[in-house]
Amino acid sequence: MATSARILIVQDDFLAAERLRLLLDDAGYRVVGLASRTDGASALAEQHHPDLAIVDMMLEVDVDGIHTATALAREHNVKILITTGFPDSVIQAEGVPDLACATLKKPYSDKDVLAAVAACLA
Repeated sequence: MATSARILIVQDDFLAAERLRLLLDDAGYRVVGLASRTDGASALAEQHHPDLAIVDMMLEVDVDGIHTATALAREHNVKILITTGFPDSVIQAEGVPDLACATLKKPYSDKDVLAAVAACLA
């Protein structure tokens, strides 16, 4: 599958981010960068204008992934795919369904990731 869709990965777990990058590269997507914090994500979004950002709901202890996702959506008009290990009640309380085009619950499979990305970019 060849696509010119640009994807930004916002994840503070380097191995998880790298695994996503490799999966998306192999599927033909263009990963424009990896960020672990809001400021890095914003800078990459400004530079590369991604179509989609895959954002972990819990970044560092002091950084809320929902805050980062909201900033990317509002300031850079980026579609948001949230990854999370939180239960549905927390996801609902944080307003994720209104913000995200899809939510991936951990642990997720490669097939889950590719299906969610395709749905968000459709």
